[in-house]
Amino acid sequence: MGSDRCVCGSMHDVTIDKVVIGVEAVGELAAYVGARGWSKPFVVMDANTKEALGWRVVDELSRTKLRSYEFSERQGLRADEPAVARLEASLGEGEADVLIAVGSGVLTDLTRYVANRSGRFFVSVPTAASMDGYASSVAAMEFGGMKTTFPAVAPAAIFADPVTVAAAPPDMTRSGLGDLLGKASARVDWLIANGLYGESYCPEVERRVTEPFVHAATQVHHILRQSPEAIAQLLHGLIESGIAMAMMGSSRPASGCEHHASHFWDLLASNGRRRHAPHGLQVGYATHFAMRLQEFAFGGSVPDLRPPLLPGPHGDEENEWLTGHAAEVGAVLEEKRRWQLENQLHWPVTARQWDAVQRRSVEAMQVFPLVQSALLAAGIPSEPGFLGLDAATLKMTFRLASRMRARYTTLDFLEGQDKLGEAIDAVVP
Repeated sequence: MGSDRCVCGSMHDVTIDKVVIGVEAVGELAAYVGARGWSKPFVVMDANTKEALGWRVVDELSRTKLRSYEFSERQGLRADEPAVARLEASLGEGEADVLIAVGSGVLTDLTRYVANRSGRFFVSVPTAASMDGYASSVAAMEFGGMKTTFPAVAPAAIFADPVTVAAAPPDMTRSGLGDLLGKASARVDWLIANGLYGESYCPEVERRVTEPFVHAATQVHHILRQSPEAIAQLLHGLIESGIAMAMMGSSRPASGCEHHASHFWDLLASNGRRRHAPHGLQVGYATHFAMRLQEFAFGGSVPDLRPPLLPGPHGDEENEWLTGHAAEVGAVLEEKRRWQLENQLHWPVTARQWDAVQRRSVEAMQVFPLVQSALLAAGIPSEPGFLGLDAATLKMTFRLASRMRARYTTLDFLEGQDKLGEAIDAVVP
């Protein structure tokens, strides 16, 4: 796609050559590999995705010096250190010029992470409309039990067969819906970071994220019926979010406090305090509460803006819930404090400036009722108890989720205004 001067005045570098969503995708993948002069492709899949599409990919590439690696797990595979070691050990047995991931979230992240480490090209072949990371240039890895985003490599191209994607388990489609609809709260977090601290913002990138999630919210019933046409549109929207992230060089356009909550729940699962759950279902569930917190923060409950308090530790309570991750949390807090201090001159100092931030947020929040209805239709409820998360855990989630990433969100705003506890009590029944 190359670099283009955007309406925001910036050059956005997107290295994805081609995106194909159609029944001819696997054939076009083989032609693309040949056109790029890649003679030694390395296909990564698992037992499920091999049956769904991997065998066709291998068959189409059989004229090359193909090698492949199949993770034996049918469920429970993590993007963690042991999985990386297994993949790198297999890759190291011979030459490869491009790594091709046939699968969804974990397989995609593992493959792009290893491709980046080994200096190889990467191609994505999605098998489910389950997440927004197919086009991303970062990988969400679970190292040391904590989800962390690492630099990786964006795909050179993406090839998806909508019939295969539509045949994925319904929970994977629900997960994709949750991930895409979560852009509603991520969008507000991005706008307030721009309005309060001058963080870089691009209206064209925002449009590429907003239009697909609004479309998905209006078409949710068609998507849930798993029609290939509707699923293709959902996947297109998820890929657009990934392209938006690549354009900005970070996940900011598509990830806010709803994702931080999901990462917190992943941490609890790694510590044995709950079961792992699909990322998109977690994001969709967290979005309900994120939207309520944003309505509290920017809908009139903070009438007078005060100079922000800088984030600090919660003491014993924080240590109990974040056991074993004091160093990572400390680094997040230090980076967040530094960023806020470096950009404090942007902070609104007049009532008129604060009113402008609120009005911009309220305009973005007008889509919240539509998003909430779509989440409910997708079987993602708005009350405590879903995914084994009771009210007490939800309250602690939104007290501590800001410790998962250095990115500024509504949670940081409320904490800085000494309103976070009040807001959480108001929105978590």
